Amino acid sequence: MSNINCFALGRINTIPLDITGNYNKILKITNQAKAKGITFVAFPELSLTGYNCGDLFNHQELTKAALNSLFNLKYELPEGISVGVGLPLVGTDGRVYDAYVILQKGKILGVSTPVSFYNAKDQRLRYFCTPFDDELTFIIGADSFYAASEIYVNENKIAVVFNDGNLDTLENPDVIVCPEATRYELNTVGDREAKLLEISRAYDCVLLSTNLSGCESGSDIFDSHAIIANKGNLVARGSFLSFADASLVTADSGIYEYLGEYDTIVRAVSLGLFDWMKKTHSHGFALSMSGGADSGLCATCICYGQIAALKELGYDEYKALMESLKFTVPAYTGEEQSFIKQHMMPQILTTVYQGSAISGSVTRTAASKVSANLGAKHFEWSIADLVEKYVSLINETTPGDPLNWDRDDLTLQNIQARSRGPGIWMMANRYNKLLVTTCNASEDAVGYCTMDGDTCGGVAPIGDISKSRILKINQHIADNGLEIEKNGLKLDCPDMSYISAQAPTAELRAGGQTDERDLMPYVILDRIHVLHQSELMQPKYILDELTNEYKEFSREELKTFVIRYFKKFAQNQWKRERSATTFHIEATDLNAKSGFLFPLLNDGYSSLLENI
Repeated sequence: MSNINCFALGRINTIPLDITGNYNKILKITNQAKAKGITFVAFPELSLTGYNCGDLFNHQELTKAALNSLFNLKYELPEGISVGVGLPLVGTDGRVYDAYVILQKGKILGVSTPVSFYNAKDQRLRYFCTPFDDELTFIIGADSFYAASEIYVNENKIAVVFNDGNLDTLENPDVIVCPEATRYELNTVGDREAKLLEISRAYDCVLLSTNLSGCESGSDIFDSHAIIANKGNLVARGSFLSFADASLVTADSGIYEYLGEYDTIVRAVSLGLFDWMKKTHSHGFALSMSGGADSGLCATCICYGQIAALKELGYDEYKALMESLKFTVPAYTGEEQSFIKQHMMPQILTTVYQGSAISGSVTRTAASKVSANLGAKHFEWSIADLVEKYVSLINETTPGDPLNWDRDDLTLQNIQARSRGPGIWMMANRYNKLLVTTCNASEDAVGYCTMDGDTCGGVAPIGDISKSRILKINQHIADNGLEIEKNGLKLDCPDMSYISAQAPTAELRAGGQTDERDLMPYVILDRIHVLHQSELMQPKYILDELTNEYKEFSREELKTFVIRYFKKFAQNQWKRERSATTFHIEATDLNAKSGFLFPLLNDGYSSLLENI
């Protein structure tokens, strides 16, 4: 096993609680590895059960099923190969532990657990017990195993490292396995990889690190990061954000070259949407296409995901998957982009431009152009009569006191957004499509959205991306397209220029309404968001920072922006708690379920704004 070519990494797109399905993927990859002469395969953390099993991690039925699956694996493994898999195990103290088991045919070789989850903020803290105890043991069948950081496999000492806590226990390992269950987050993989390479260098050994793949259970997207290193040198790196259900990375796999920032963000969102379609057995997506930046990016991500899946899976596997979802897949033309746009996107994505009495030709043209560029089936209709009917209903209840824009501005804006909900929901329901909502992180922060209006939908794919970044991504799409593979296949959507040329607008009020006029410049809003979430600054210090950074605005203007941000942020937590599921993309995640936690009832930030 000292030969680097004997090692491999298994990556699987897990489904929580689907122990049989996850098990079959592990066994499939192990058999592929055996055929290549591999003698050890490392799989990710919690690969047998899936990561997001929630409170069922403490349920006996789940832990028993996982243990039974481990037994089955022990006897079904091919001869001459060892594997490492992650699963929840009950210790002799009756508590459930995040465990990693190394086994070979007919034999369990050892069990490892994290020494500590110190300083961790993810949900494992809620479900798994720490601290590690040197006396901790596990009963597996007739055998008892102490939790150990190092396990002997064919006379080689393999150390299992979950985090920094395990490093303190190592003594000259031959191989370090780093099983991961780490969700994708913008601009973090470089630091993670550099740290892994440094561990390999510091311990002068082989290092195997592999992460889960795909959007496992709704919000978190696992990035498939998988590397083989030797004495600090990178030997192999698997594809990032893989669309494959199961894949093998060996020393011969080469070194995958990362895409640029904007292409990678789109790939992450696209993978999330693709998995949602696949795992909910939906017949594609429905989208209210406003002709604005958010809906344009959502539509592009759907198309990108289809091209990327076809490229990575190959035609036969892609065809089988899509036919299982009731799509018609014709004979392959041999060119991924044109095949997807011409034959698949009209079935997969339905877009509707829902104009009102206030809507203009610019957004209507943009919606039509981008939808056509991507191959979506596009419709147009007007909600003007619906809005007029609702206004008439209210006016009839208050004769002599009709609604007017001076007093009822918000009411008249909201009814337009809400009138768009029922029609697009009907399209989604009729054709078994997922309804995509187009909220972004900036709007979520200040509640610049209409509940039961533009927030309608089951998934908000760009809900964790700031608006200033979305505008840059769209400009990148218009100018350059999106890389699906480095210096290779691209998605082209030049008509995104019809969107990127516009100032963002909700288009709910006459007179040239723009988002930034209603709120503040998006770069300021997003900077406040980052300083508050990441730097944990109080409002008065944020104002000082903005004053230094944005000389084009007076301090009084910036003070107005800061006060407006925090008042709206505090008032609109209820909207964030009702929002559709978002994908975790940026570190400053406002997801009320798994991101920044904030009290629903609060003081409106009044105490912290007193001394600003």
